[in-house]
Amino acid sequence: MLHGDRVTLRALEAHDAPTMWRWYQDHEFSVLDGNIYPSSLASIEAFVRTLSASSFADVSFGVTIREGGDDKLIGIVRLKRGDPEDRKADFGIAIERAYWDQGYGTDATRTILRFAFDEMGLHRVSLGVIEHNARARRCYEKCGFREEVRERQARFSNGQWCDHIIMGILEREFPRAGHVRAPDNQG
Repeated sequence: MLHGDRVTLRALEAHDAPTMWRWYQDHEFSVLDGNIYPSSLASIEAFVRTLSASSFADVSFGVTIREGGDDKLIGIVRLKRGDPEDRKADFGIAIERAYWDQGYGTDATRTILRFAFDEMGLHRVSLGVIEHNARARRCYEKCGFREEVRERQARFSNGQWCDHIIMGILEREFPRAGHVRAPDNQG
């Protein structure tokens, strides 16, 4: 398990699938996570089986908080690696709507980045976000991500064409407690 200030990241388990399926019944949640089609419980169970069999190339965690004496699953985070010699990964996060705007996503993002850079030895983490997801973009910027590429009108969402933004952070740009490295201009 990985511990942040407000969240704990733990391995995903088969019993997490019904909770996650409930999240994907919320259309806005589903669309912001890149899914425009309804998800069946069986498809979410298969997804959780895939993620819970994490390997070197794909590391996933459930985001939990302590609530009422129990650990409550409120989201998932994922690092998907490419070739090991490139020392990079793609990042994804989804937090249940009831926990938006409370700092849990930011804490989970910082926790997984600390793991990525300090434990996995990664050099770079990147992500993609749709332009109208301002909440996610603010979270990523607070954690040190910078916009790198804007794919104009690359996604069709809520009946309109939207830009898809690629953001990235390098290990040396990741702000650590008591030690913040200033970003350079040399990408």
